[in-house]
Amino acid sequence: MRGLKPGIIMNKEIERKFLIETLPDDLDTYPCFEIQQGYILYSIKDAAEFRLRAKNDMYFQTIKYGKGLERTEIEIELNRHQFETLWPLTKGKRLQKKRYEMTWNTYKIEIDVYTGALSHLRVAEIEFVDIEASRSFNPPEWFGREITTDERFKNRSLALAGIPDDFTY
Repeated sequence: MRGLKPGIIMNKEIERKFLIETLPDDLDTYPCFEIQQGYILYSIKDAAEFRLRAKNDMYFQTIKYGKGLERTEIEIELNRHQFETLWPLTKGKRLQKKRYEMTWNTYKIEIDVYTGALSHLRVAEIEFVDIEASRSFNPPEWFGREITTDERFKNRSLALAGIPDDFTY
């Protein structure tokens, strides 16, 4: 991660995503964050998105662009007033989830348990320092199907279209 100015971070995000059918029994023992996320603008053609996120009492504006395993991400921390001023622009393009953060071997795994209209969906995300590390990752047995490149499971798609009609674990 590179800090551009205080409160602004730009980095390359290298991440893989997997469906999780059965959650770990001890999930409630890990740190958990309530997340509200909404999209102001996105372009499938340009693989770009502009979103807002409230994570507990922290607020962010994020721009992401790129497809697949590696994407560029610029995150700007907002105060509550700034977030609440922009939030109405996301009406009809929102999602809610609980994010659990756990460590497995040397990896940080974020498990998103969606709520509301997406309440049947559970996804694990793992970020990597480089492409080679992502390719050499062997997921734990309790991970399900990989959805890293499935555009239907991108949060922006879920916020607009919901869970894909043919969804199964």
